[in-house]
Amino acid sequence: MMSDRSNNPSRRRFLKGTVLGIAALPVAGAALHAPRARADELPRLEEDDPAAQAVDYVHDAADMADHPDFEEGQVCANCGLYTDEDGEWGKCSVFPGKLVAAQGWCNVWVPES
Repeated sequence: MMSDRSNNPSRRRFLKGTVLGIAALPVAGAALHAPRARADELPRLEEDDPAAQAVDYVHDAADMADHPDFEEGQVCANCGLYTDEDGEWGKCSVFPGKLVAAQGWCNVWVPES
């Protein structure tokens, strides 16, 4: 009778899943607490970077006054994709791993929500 219980596939799947789940907890915890790159450790996006050129990025929005997609007042600092880091440079979700100028602009600019 004991052999019927130990060969139950549902019970084996449950026990296997439980053991694997418990074993995965330290790995998941380490991933959640992994240090993130600080802004002073990230490189600044260069205007000649192919990704920057693809979206017409510039460090100074004043340089875009004659660009057809530019509207007065649009800068990275007031874009919904920008995260301010030090006032002059910050992170942008369009350019992961790089910093963009707060007074910069690109044609992906979206209003803050």
